[in-house]
Amino acid sequence: MPVRHLFAAAFLACMAMAPIHVHALTVYDDALQNGFGDWSYGGGSNFANTTPVHAGTKSISFTGNAFNAISLTRESGQISTNDYPVLHFWIHGGSSGNQALTLMVQKDCSTSCVQVAAANLNTFIAGGAPGANAWREVTVPITEAPLSYSGDYDRFDIQSNSAGAQATVYLDDIALQPGTTVVDPIFGNGFEGSTPAANGLIEEHDVTVASMVSDRFTWRDSANKPRVAVLAHNDGQNGPVAPGGYPNRGGALREFRYQMPDNSTRVAGVTNYGNGGQGGFGYVVSHSAWPSDGGGCNGDDSPLGYGTPGAYQRVFEGRHHAVFRFTQNYPRHCSSAPGGASTVLPVTIEWTFSTGRDNPLWSVTYDMSALGANYLFDDSRAPYGELNIDGAGATDISGVAWGDRWQFTSTSAPVQLDSSWTWNTPNTVPYVKLWVASTNATMGLVQSQTMTQQDAGARNEFYHDVTAYWNHTSAQGNAGDGYAMPWQDSWPYQANSYSIDVGAPNNNARLTWGTSYGFLGQTSYSVHDGVVANASGYPKKSYAVYVVLGPHTAGPVEAQRGEVETIQTLALTATVGSVATTGPAGPARVDTITYTPAGYDPVRGALTFAAAGNALDANIAVGAGTLKHPLLIVRGTTAYPSTVILNGVTLTADLDYFPSLRAGANELWLTLNRDLSGASNHVQVQP
Repeated sequence: MPVRHLFAAAFLACMAMAPIHVHALTVYDDALQNGFGDWSYGGGSNFANTTPVHAGTKSISFTGNAFNAISLTRESGQISTNDYPVLHFWIHGGSSGNQALTLMVQKDCSTSCVQVAAANLNTFIAGGAPGANAWREVTVPITEAPLSYSGDYDRFDIQSNSAGAQATVYLDDIALQPGTTVVDPIFGNGFEGSTPAANGLIEEHDVTVASMVSDRFTWRDSANKPRVAVLAHNDGQNGPVAPGGYPNRGGALREFRYQMPDNSTRVAGVTNYGNGGQGGFGYVVSHSAWPSDGGGCNGDDSPLGYGTPGAYQRVFEGRHHAVFRFTQNYPRHCSSAPGGASTVLPVTIEWTFSTGRDNPLWSVTYDMSALGANYLFDDSRAPYGELNIDGAGATDISGVAWGDRWQFTSTSAPVQLDSSWTWNTPNTVPYVKLWVASTNATMGLVQSQTMTQQDAGARNEFYHDVTAYWNHTSAQGNAGDGYAMPWQDSWPYQANSYSIDVGAPNNNARLTWGTSYGFLGQTSYSVHDGVVANASGYPKKSYAVYVVLGPHTAGPVEAQRGEVETIQTLALTATVGSVATTGPAGPARVDTITYTPAGYDPVRGALTFAAAGNALDANIAVGAGTLKHPLLIVRGTTAYPSTVILNGVTLTADLDYFPSLRAGANELWLTLNRDLSGASNHVQVQP
């Protein structure tokens, strides 16, 4: 089923005008689908194998012996090469690799199967054979040599080409593709003569997951393990609705998969209860202060963003990187007038994925320009939503933690309004997290900037001033309305505050961001953090947070926070090319911000340079800590590099570094598959 979409410059220009829709026909994805049956013969096959898997929870294992075969037969009717001329899947060679396999195509199996073509499967495998301990991509153009068949078909056999035993091989994500997906434009982006990366990022267009048409992203994380994120389209579809829930119009993350320490796959899917049920995670929600400040509302002051349709765009689809965008006009119903007034707030959300990095980066721009100064008096709680973070969603949440100027942690489990807590460790990078200890699951958000660089966390002193409890613990007294935890309506990050009560924990893993009122719309609002007095929320507001899911015991939220802290200690220099000092202030913005530190782009979470003649000679000095697998963006680049060198050692593409050429923007995106520390990290990019 996976399809690699890596577009050259001209194709990217076409994409900017209209989305490209490509529909694949799934054959196997955790199970056989779309009318395909298992006609395998000779034994040795298992269609519910649990490890290894390329994506999902199951794959097909096949142990070759005496010309046995896996046979996939469409029992519901034949298929034409006019519609589906390409077979695509992934293959894993087990511990040894290099198995000898034959692919056979047959037709008319409803009566008597007739073989119409056959070829050595290795002809179609990236790398020329199944790889040991690695997944490799298989692309079979049925109508082209050596198969050279055009017409109807209904069966594929993958046969062991040996009279004796062979090591077990594994297959996964098997799909038939229309002809529009045959050409892989990566070969026009500087990789002529080479094959697509077996560990490259895969973006599948228009797949149906949990009853909604979506794009699915599969990439390899910092441990070279697969991660999967599913983003539901928001261009008009109606998805499933939980009891009492909003209309579901998409525009959110509805499934996230990652590998546990035992190599099992955790699937964090949507919940099915409450007003956020089925909505997923990553949509916008804002509340208005006008009802408490002399104004009013003529409708819901805080509609959930997944209930409003909009549009989506595949901004960048690269060899190892991707950017996906949602836009919508978010309804606002409150104003300074006592009766309120309705309008819309244009919103742009982008998700950025990178091979070699664990956590996607979610970024947003709110554009108040057309509304006028001080029209809105709103906060932002986006990204907002809920997933079953442990894969089941039945266990009460163990704890909640966040960071504004101080770090807060609940210290008795499960978390409820009378839980004990500490709020007494200084903090610089804003974050929020929930966890379930018994199932070893956590989900959190970490801002890509410090709190001084970008205000975060609600502190509305005209309600309940929670700053009075900074540098305190619950042993010094209650922080709420007769209960130990802070006031339920005044947590800096809403999170699951409204789901719990005194003596009443809850399993709802709702997670949200948080800001003060006026963050959206006011020309000046009170930051009230003891460091920054006031900030502007007009005419546009942008920020970015990492969306973190993983095993609680691994501390992934703390690791991401530590990376952003380390970034603040960097000093970037260049002797060929230069360090970028400014860039777009947010998604879909042409106005710029000054990078702090110089070269760090918080919108992409990237170290940013400008090339000279497609070359760069730079140093990344790390003042404190370790920078894990940093993303570099090199502007002014029109071709892939011939050589990348780190500290005098030539690196291997797709192994030591993961490159993507963003041809339309003349950018080279490059994830270093290395951890950097110390004053000398010499990077050379040579044309």
